Amino acid sequence: MATVKKSKKKVIVPICIILVIAIVAGTVFGVVKSKSGEEVKLNTIATGDIYEKVSLTGDVTAGTSKEYKVGTVATVKNVNVKVGDQVKKGDVLATFDTTSLDGQVSSLQTSYNDAVKNYNTAVANQKSAKNSAASLKKEVNYLDKKIAKLKKKMTKTTTTKKKKTTTTKAASTTTGSYSQWLSTSTTKATTSASTTKPTTDDGKPKYTVSLTAYPSAVCGTVTGSGRYNQDVGYITAIATPNAGWQFLGWYANRAAYLAGDAPLANTPAWTIHVTGDLSYIAVFTEDTNSSTTGNATINDIANALIQINNNIASITNDIKTLTTISQIIATTISGAIASGQLNSEAIANLVGKQVQKAITDGIIDSTKFIVESGVAVDMIKAAVSSIDYRALAKGVSDSDNAVLTGCEIQRAILAAQYEVYKTQGNATVVDAQKSAVDVSKKALDAMKEQQTALKNGWTADFDGVITAVDINPDSQTTALTSGITLENHDILVATVSLSEYDVHKVKVGMKAKVTTAYGEYEGEVATIAPTATGGSSGSILDSVGSMAGISGLSSLTDSGAGVECTIEIKNPDENIIAGFDADVEIQTGSYLGVTVVPIESITLEKTGSYVYLYNEEDKTVTKTEIKTGAISDTAYEVTSGLKPGDKIVSSPKTDYKEDTFKVKVVDSTTK
Repeated sequence: MATVKKSKKKVIVPICIILVIAIVAGTVFGVVKSKSGEEVKLNTIATGDIYEKVSLTGDVTAGTSKEYKVGTVATVKNVNVKVGDQVKKGDVLATFDTTSLDGQVSSLQTSYNDAVKNYNTAVANQKSAKNSAASLKKEVNYLDKKIAKLKKKMTKTTTTKKKKTTTTKAASTTTGSYSQWLSTSTTKATTSASTTKPTTDDGKPKYTVSLTAYPSAVCGTVTGSGRYNQDVGYITAIATPNAGWQFLGWYANRAAYLAGDAPLANTPAWTIHVTGDLSYIAVFTEDTNSSTTGNATINDIANALIQINNNIASITNDIKTLTTISQIIATTISGAIASGQLNSEAIANLVGKQVQKAITDGIIDSTKFIVESGVAVDMIKAAVSSIDYRALAKGVSDSDNAVLTGCEIQRAILAAQYEVYKTQGNATVVDAQKSAVDVSKKALDAMKEQQTALKNGWTADFDGVITAVDINPDSQTTALTSGITLENHDILVATVSLSEYDVHKVKVGMKAKVTTAYGEYEGEVATIAPTATGGSSGSILDSVGSMAGISGLSSLTDSGAGVECTIEIKNPDENIIAGFDADVEIQTGSYLGVTVVPIESITLEKTGSYVYLYNEEDKTVTKTEIKTGAISDTAYEVTSGLKPGDKIVSSPKTDYKEDTFKVKVVDSTTK
């Protein structure tokens, strides 16, 4: 074995102890230091052959095995085998009653069909929204040019008061001509079918979504709460801060926010996947930069209208329904302002009544709502009431040009609708519905495959012996129930674990020797797993073993990480039985005619591998670093630092005081 040299330490001890140790050491090891130098034996370096191998310990297992599992709820009819039975390929092992699976397959088929319909609707809505957005964009561009011309024609210099947004609330009041225009302004509705299921009077189970503002409702409004059908998929929650407040983020609960956790989302509009009853809070904080006085501008009106449309977008995925609601909101708000009504709650109630009337009259199809119609109306009212119409009305009435103001308001409404269509036209909803299709298809296919397998009964895939039976006739199975295990013992393998130091040496097809308590068998590497399993302590063991020329130390422990490797045992007989331990040697390489050095002649240190090279002229040896390659049980391959004919100390000590010193050669051999 190679010598591992210890680090030097300065030790002060009584002189008498030193003398005793010196005498004992001289007696035990026969080390005699003559006047001519340290007595050493030398080896002469030569060429030789190295056969590198990896030595491991593993278990003998069946080369082919299959575990039959039910994987679902079914009734066992017959079990035709018991442990120890020999079976032939095609033999029926067990049969099942699959009647209970018909309902499961039907339910999964319905879910898949609904997912496909929702996906197709999402694609159609996306296309419709993109077309509508493109059309509105042209109208907005036209108004931009018209507004620019009006401003250019204005000859009267006007002084515009500095106006600040007082809240997130918006709408406007102006001359009677503007109110009349706003009350009759419409945008063509797009037509597209929606497969969103109604949540009223359909008898389907529902999920409850609870969204609240924190610290209180004074700081802002939150929309999206309600009861949804369990197949709703995704909804959009909207958090809108009131005057003097700003939105911070969405949190699971008050405790999560106070604990300093990161928000679940930090945007006011949050798309939520509804998979059960949900409860979240929208956290607001005071806005130190806001002002509660001043008038709003046209931009504030545009932003307010965009905000309303965004808030109500979460109640439906249908473009036509959303457009109709937007038109009702704009018409009702303009009529209220024209009559002098500027109270936010009063305007919200008027809008709510008009929307409810449209639902009753069939203008709005309530089955297109994601939430119940009553909840949808409440969400619309909340969005409308969030606007401060007094501030916006004052801002518009201060304008010096009614025509220009009317154009700017018209542009604001179109721009708001454009933003809604642009959002509806992105890929988020389509991607989510596509994912739902993929998931439901996978579940359906898996259940159908399981149903077919159980309906046909389990049959043996190959000749073999039954080694486990965990089901009984007339019993009910579960997804976790074990079934029947079939093994073919005509082919046996030894399963071992390769360390990170050995795995790159071993290749499929390499020859191996398998040794059990009853004899030796030829083998061949059959498989090597692509990934490692287990702990990490094995790398330390193998690092030490590699220094000493020993491989596979981690395979002797239960905690070492390793890569599973199987060795097919050639010509097994009755003495080798599955479940027994086996020692395995894998021949990993043959290196013929290379320069070799005995393991015992090498000193291993942290900085490298060393030998003590003899200088015949000076009668000295010098510590010399070498590079090594292949390793056998007895020798290293030397790749640099030595050549054939060189002489080295055969078994160097660990306590040499100097790197170069005089020696007396007492024997010399050739290696």
